[in-house]
Amino acid sequence: MPADTPFYGPLAYSGFWLFLGLALAAAAVGWVGYAVVSTRPPRAVAEASIPRFHASPGLRRVYLGRIEEIAALLEAGEIGSRTAAQELSQIVRGFVQEATGVRASRMTLEELRRQPVPAVATAVERFYPGEFSAPGEPDAEAALAAARTVVDSWT
Repeated sequence: MPADTPFYGPLAYSGFWLFLGLALAAAAVGWVGYAVVSTRPPRAVAEASIPRFHASPGLRRVYLGRIEEIAALLEAGEIGSRTAAQELSQIVRGFVQEATGVRASRMTLEELRRQPVPAVATAVERFYPGEFSAPGEPDAEAALAAARTVVDSWT
């Protein structure tokens, strides 16, 4: 053997290859995780409870009085069914706004249906034919009953 031949150990890999391998492994794990999570069926959403709104007796009396004023004007022939329906819609929406803070006076019927306020959308739906239909005789008594129901049913 020749005397003093230097020994060369194995060459080390660059640190770049280590980080590239770790990044690829992390990307593969991330992709598998995304595929599993994105293909799972959605969780069943628990039914949201309808909040209980409380209108004071004084507030209810005020709005029932307004409804009775409309009924008296309608019976006396001073206003027509269309005007009565429009006024009742404003009264009911105003009551809901004062009782709950929901800005019902600016909402469409579809927006009211999405709100957690009981019986309001049904009542406003009752007012729509009287407000927007061709001139005729809409059922003013049904509109009055719907308005009374909304104001009376709140405790």
